[in-house]
Amino acid sequence: MTETQSALQMISFAAWRDDAPYRGHPADRHYVTLAELLVRLGSYGLTLTWRAQVFDDHPHPKFAELVTASQGNGIPTLELLAMDAPYLQAVDGNFEGYAGTELMLTLREFDSSSWDVRTADKWVLSEIQRHYPDAKPMTSDEWDATS
Repeated sequence: MTETQSALQMISFAAWRDDAPYRGHPADRHYVTLAELLVRLGSYGLTLTWRAQVFDDHPHPKFAELVTASQGNGIPTLELLAMDAPYLQAVDGNFEGYAGTELMLTLREFDSSSWDVRTADKWVLSEIQRHYPDAKPMTSDEWDATS
C-alpha cells in the first residue's frame, strides 16, 4: 500500500442486515454480498483488480471459478461483477483490491457473520461507515484473529 503499515486502518461490520439494501424496498433481513460492497466503492473500486481466496471447506462452485479467474494479475471489477460468485455468500474469504501491483484494499468475509475492511484510504473507510453505521474500528490483533 502507498502508506506505511501503521497507516492501515481496519473496520468490521455485521454481514447480516435488518434494513432494506435499497430505498423503497421493505425492510427485511439481507446478507451484504461482495457485489454490494463493490458497488458501494463506486468509481474508486472500478480502478482496482481483484484477487480472491476462499477458505470454505465446501465452497459454492462459482467461487472456485472466481478464485481461478483472479489468479495472476487479478480480475477487473466489472468482470468480477459479471460473474455469479460476488452475489453469493462465501462464508470465509479474502478479496484484495490492487492498483497495478499495489494492494489498496482488503475485504474479508468472516464466518458469514461480518465483513472486515483494511485500507489506508480514508474515503473508503468513511464510505463503508456511511452505508454500514455499525462499522467499528478493529485492532491489528483482531484482524489477525479473523484470518
